[in-house]
Parts: sequence; structure tokens; C-alpha cells
Amino acid sequence: MRNFTSFIWVIVLGCLFSVSRASAQDVALQSLIQGKKFFWEAKFDRAINALRRVTQVQDAKREYLFEAHLYSGFVLLRQNAPNSEVRTVFTNAVNLDPRRKLDEMVIPPDLSEPFYEVRNKLVGCLYITSEPEEVDLVGVKGDSVLFDETTPLLVCDLVNQDYQLLLTEKGYEQQFIPLNLKAGKTDTLHVALEASFAQGGGRGKKKGIKWIIRGGVVVAAGAVLYTTLSGSESGDLPSPPAHPNRN
Repeated sequence: MRNFTSFIWVIVLGCLFSVSRASAQDVALQSLIQGKKFFWEAKFDRAINALRRVTQVQDAKREYLFEAHLYSGFVLLRQNAPNSEVRTVFTNAVNLDPRRKLDEMVIPPDLSEPFYEVRNKLVGCLYITSEPEEVDLVGVKGDSVLFDETTPLLVCDLVNQDYQLLLTEKGYEQQFIPLNLKAGKTDTLHVALEASFAQGGGRGKKKGIKWIIRGGVVVAAGAVLYTTLSGSESGDLPSPPAHPNRN
């Protein structure tokens, strides 16, 4: 009976915790709605207070936090705050969602352009080519698969953090490559895969994907031939496309 009672209490506490988290998200959402409403009504002090409440909610959804920081930046712009303060809140927004595009039917240019200016200094692009061409390519950040495409590939909106690449092709050795992209730059990465003597396997199987997502990256000396270059200084490699302003 005692064990059964303890089990019931665990269920009750779990339900209460779930309700508490749901209530917290409701608080974050309502505060965000209020903050945006006050902003468009030019009630800037009330707007910044409401938006600050969103950022104070523990484990608030990333989309709520992004918009809270974004609109905080808009408030600061309207209040003619120092550029450093505006950059700080816009940076917080970009780090939460570097791929987010603003709705330019709603956001006027004098607000969107300062945001994109900050964003373009924080994100980068990577132009990936390979030998042979059309190799399966998976990009991983932490536990998340960011893209699953084939080379050649232009990947943009990556923040200045560590990534891992997995390249696979039938008849060639799989290659794992650690990568740190430079903020605000377009880099070219060329990878030459080594032929495999093993038979079997095939495109798309990506046998090492579970391992790479767990954080294991090992590149044996001499096993991977690759060059990372910046901008147009790409030598004999194809020049990467220009860094897009808003893509």
C-alpha cells in the first residue's frame, strides 16, 4: 500500500509540474502579446516591462524569447537608445534563431534594417564542394541535424559555433569533419573522399550518423584532405556565392 501511495504521489507531482510549465508558457505568451501591443501603441515603457517578463519565464519557448528580444530592440530604436544596447538585444534574438526572417509587410525598414545589420555580422555561409560530386552531406549541431543534402551545397544562416559534417558516398570512406564557421563570412570547404576497398554499403545509409550526433568526431591524420578558405581567396576551388543580405 505504501508503494502504491508513493506511486500516486509521483503521478500527482508530475501532473502539477506539467500544469506549472503550461502556466509559465501562458504567462510568457500573454506578456509577449502585451509587449507587442504596447510597442505598436508607442507605449514604450510598458512594452519593455512586458517583454522583460517574457525573458524571465524559466524555459520559455524559443519563439517567445526571440520575439521578446526582437521587440525589445525595436523599443530601444524608437527610444534612440545607444547602438550598443540595440546590438545586445538583437544579438540575443539572432542566437536564438539565426534563420528567422522578419515579416517586411509588418516591420518597417527603419526597424528591420538595423536587425539585419546585426544578424549579418553574426551568421555565416558555407559553400561545400567535394570530390566526387553529389556526395551525401549531413550537418549536425549538438543533437540536431541542421541539413541533409548533397554536394555542392551552399548553407547560410549559421552562427559562429562548432558544427560537425558527415559525408558519405558509395565506394568511398565516410568522413567526419569538425567545423567552426567564421561569423559574417562566406567560406568554401572542399573535401576529397578516399576510395574504399570494402564492398557493399550505399548512398544514403549514413551508418555513422547516430555516432556523430552523440558528439564523437575523430579525423585521423591524413585521412581527410580538405581546405577551408575565406571569401574570393579560394584559389583553384569554385568561388562561393556572395554572402546574401537577407537569405
